[in-house]
Amino acid sequence: MIAPLLFLVVILVAPVGAVSPVGADKFNVRAQIDLSKLTRDNFTAMVTPAAKSQSGLVFYDFADTLCELLAKESAEFTQQTGIAVKHVCVDGDTATQQLIAEAQAGKPASADLFFGPNNSMRALTKAGVIANLPLVDLLPNATDVEQAAARASRGFKHGGTVVPFHRNQTALAYNSALVTKPPQTFEELLTFAREHSGKVTVTDPTHGGSGSGFLESALLKFSPQCKDDYYNFDLTKEQAAAAAQRCMAPVLAYWRSLKPHIKFSNSNENSIKALANNVALVATVWEDDLFTLATKGLVPQSARPVLLQTGQVGDGDGLFIVASTQKLEAALLYANFLMSDKVQIDKLEQTGSRTARVNLQTKGKIPEKLAKFLVLDTMYHERTRPRINGQITDAAADLFVKEIIAK
Repeated sequence: MIAPLLFLVVILVAPVGAVSPVGADKFNVRAQIDLSKLTRDNFTAMVTPAAKSQSGLVFYDFADTLCELLAKESAEFTQQTGIAVKHVCVDGDTATQQLIAEAQAGKPASADLFFGPNNSMRALTKAGVIANLPLVDLLPNATDVEQAAARASRGFKHGGTVVPFHRNQTALAYNSALVTKPPQTFEELLTFAREHSGKVTVTDPTHGGSGSGFLESALLKFSPQCKDDYYNFDLTKEQAAAAAQRCMAPVLAYWRSLKPHIKFSNSNENSIKALANNVALVATVWEDDLFTLATKGLVPQSARPVLLQTGQVGDGDGLFIVASTQKLEAALLYANFLMSDKVQIDKLEQTGSRTARVNLQTKGKIPEKLAKFLVLDTMYHERTRPRINGQITDAAADLFVKEIIAK
């Protein structure tokens, strides 16, 4: 008898937790390390040696409110690691078009990382600009990222290639020295406006995000039956317009009652100015705008933000690595640094820029003299809502102008 031959079969198994390319069978970015073996657990050990051989990292930052702060953070990263970072403040739309044009022409990108506007992520992904690395599964400092923000940007499902670096929140602001019981519901806001006629300022939804965000929050409150449409980001422009037409009736009814007792402003800034000048006791705002101006002494120290019980919408913007980077490991290390406790707390303390990291506690880490200008963490997590389909918002805002502002 011939003994059966025994074959030693070697099965190559990726380490537990190793990441896979998003939306493709291979990574679209060049690396010195073996990306198929990279995990969150071995991230620092694998990435750091290669990263320290790279320098001259270019970081595009589109947020003017964070430009000064992120320049300082970049310098600190360089001091810690020896990796030089060129921090460039850019216009978000211009930088987006630049990166897309470079990708289409097959040219090296001008930047290695981009902190850019969420509504550009669909176009950037389709153009092949974004590295198909699931950063939210890979960066050690992104373990606790809010799930609603982790894999989608304004409804576009990118699968985690864009890590949510900055969050912002629409809110109502009030003067606590003059308002002891701020409105907590839409109904209470109507009552307050009737009792303090002319002392509530609302941003025109076609002229400021605090106004369009407030309109979205009203849609969620008064027409909850339309929620599936609100969060269907595949609607055509015509379908979105039809949804707005169908869902706006109870919202318009509310506003017809409210309009005689309020004033409209034509910008986010002017709404805050109305509060600062005691023209308004309550105003629609972006929380981070209120915070930034309050820390500069440009609004009363008694200004406070509040979110309505049925929720108010918030959004944010993301950070990604450019697919054509020649410095992937340095970019990974820097992206992880930007999601660290220190940077996330710094940007909240200095600019009111919220974090998407749900387990990062801010209480006690920000001086009370500043924390009072922020919505409490518990209220924020309970009452924040994702922004809805922007095409529905635009159509609803047009209806709002026609039926409320123009009449």
